[in-house]
Amino acid sequence: MSNFACPKCGAPVNVDTGIHFLKCKYCDTTVFVDRSGIMFYYALPFFIDDEKAKGVFRRWTANAQVDKELETKGKILSIDKQYFPVYQFKRDENGKEKIYVKPAKGTVLPGMNKLIIPGGDIKIFDSSFNPGNAKVLDVDFGMDAYLPEISGEGKEQALVYFPIYEVSYEFNGETYKAVIDGSSGKVYASNYPTRSSVPYGLVAFGGFGLAFVGGFLGITVSVIFYVLVAFAFFLGYYFGNKVTKKVTSEKSGVI
Repeated sequence: MSNFACPKCGAPVNVDTGIHFLKCKYCDTTVFVDRSGIMFYYALPFFIDDEKAKGVFRRWTANAQVDKELETKGKILSIDKQYFPVYQFKRDENGKEKIYVKPAKGTVLPGMNKLIIPGGDIKIFDSSFNPGNAKVLDVDFGMDAYLPEISGEGKEQALVYFPIYEVSYEFNGETYKAVIDGSSGKVYASNYPTRSSVPYGLVAFGGFGLAFVGGFLGITVSVIFYVLVAFAFFLGYYFGNKVTKKVTSEKSGVI
């Protein structure tokens, strides 16, 4: 619920979600609610509990992009359950509604500029809202910081407390961060240990070499292809997985 003053008598008028016209209970004036000038406060509930969050993270460590040993050797240091504040701007751009979601708090956590707020699940954030065991983070700056960079005509803006799990984990003596979307289970991660591409390169190189040698000697490549390519793949897999590199550009995976 948001509050604003009646334009006729100045009395405080409460505005609920979805209301565009209302009547002042003091002077009986009908008031149009201009949502572009009112800040609404919402919260998106957690649909993933603490145990499921751990399972989501463990499944993410087994995906094809990360180091194959992360699943067994990665150690979770902490999982912090939080309501992270973001601004949601609804704008009219050439007759079409466009939604922008921006962090309301300074952060280096991955994915905070990529959050998607589902409209149907959102709740009013007021004194009756129960955050449970999640920490509600404070807002660092106002929405005015983003207005100059957002195009279109304002329709509505809101401060939304978004559910996340901030995961800190250790692998090979280094600490990494990941974020789990507490509503959808999407995982955002940056600077994580990745699986080496050396095995695939060796297989491609080996296949090219076999084709070249087979053609030169007049031997049917199909006779020896499977045996030697399998051997090349084994060597590449063995040596390639000893190599771990870091990805510094932000990537994400959906579980």
